[in-house]
Amino acid sequence: MLKLKGSLLLASPEDVVAIQELRVKSSGKNKLTRDHNGFRKLILALTRAGKLFALHTGDGRIVWSMLLNSPSQSQSCERPNGVSLYQWQVPHHHAMDENPSVLVVGKCGSDLSAPGVLSFVDVYTGKEISSSDIGHSVVQVMPLPITDSKEQRLHLIADTVGHVHLYPKTSEALSIFQREFQNVYWYTVEPDDGIIRGHVMKGSCSGETADEYCFTTRELWTVVFPSESEKIISTLTRKPNEV
Repeated sequence: MLKLKGSLLLASPEDVVAIQELRVKSSGKNKLTRDHNGFRKLILALTRAGKLFALHTGDGRIVWSMLLNSPSQSQSCERPNGVSLYQWQVPHHHAMDENPSVLVVGKCGSDLSAPGVLSFVDVYTGKEISSSDIGHSVVQVMPLPITDSKEQRLHLIADTVGHVHLYPKTSEALSIFQREFQNVYWYTVEPDDGIIRGHVMKGSCSGETADEYCFTTRELWTVVFPSESEKIISTLTRKPNEV
């Protein structure tokens, strides 16, 4: 009511003082500062060219932007392309000491078999924490509903030869994942052919490669939609952390 009276120029001097106090109290709503829950208001957007933007939800301005640079950006990887963006670390126990970070998964080239690149970015500062060439292709990235002691979310990255790779590559993450090994399921979609396939973990790649964070998979089920009458447009899960 006070704001309405002020906009209609009907406010008394006492009302004007009260309106100014309200404006002072609410002036921080659009500022990029932590509230009592430790959140900041940002929307992150990744372009195909590998440029990352942080947009302020209060007024839409660009808070920061950065072009991802990979250590493999050399003759073998001149133009890493951004593929997808995932939450990597959301600190709750140390929310006032550590900033959240995101994982950007890219690849060195347009071919499906092109090697992938990982980049870790501080959400609040827009600085790249680290990046690395992972040495295998990227077909699908699956965030798991599991975190380690550092509150880093475990991810599986599937390649073109039917293997999945665990990240982060730490002994703790491997131990946690092995306990959940039998409970990990996911699906793949082939929209052009109208096929959805379910997959499950099979075993380690130890017989094929020395990488202990590599695993083999097997197909569990298949659903084929009649191409004459149906077409897959999009798929989604019930929860964001389901794969």
